Amino acid sequence: MTNIRDAARRRRVAFPRVGGRHPRGLAALAAAGVATAALGVVSVAPAGASSRPTVVKAVETDFHIALSKRTFSPGKYTFVAQNKGQVTHSLEITGPGLSNAKAKNISPGHATKLTVTFKKGAYDVFCPVPGHKMLGMNVNIVVGGASTTSSGGGTTTTSHSGGYGY
Repeated sequence: MTNIRDAARRRRVAFPRVGGRHPRGLAALAAAGVATAALGVVSVAPAGASSRPTVVKAVETDFHIALSKRTFSPGKYTFVAQNKGQVTHSLEITGPGLSNAKAKNISPGHATKLTVTFKKGAYDVFCPVPGHKMLGMNVNIVVGGASTTSSGGGTTTTSHSGGYGY
């Protein structure tokens, strides 16, 4: 371990002299300052705050949207929309506090990003290309509540019970 004065000289930190001697308290304080300068400044964000958005994959096919995340909390999200279909798609999100949350058109085999900030409430994630939402490219999410639901692209599954022979 190096001497504090040697470290201070390398960092060009001067220790004040009191009565011809370096007081230990000031030396320790200066050493702490040298260590802080060497490590850099660390900032602490409030609990729950994040500077980076949560990434959600939105895989679009003909005619379905599959999200990589099923539950959402209020906060910032980046949707990476991938078009794995045969026709052009896009991605739009509507809900509380959102305005013009729409990605550019995505050619087959390509992807784009859309970043939004969700508040608590219900949102609609869909393809805004005319007719695609109606064909099943629609996912409803509730932020701060239940998991996502998706429309089925024209396929309906019905479960029967009670001895009807189905």
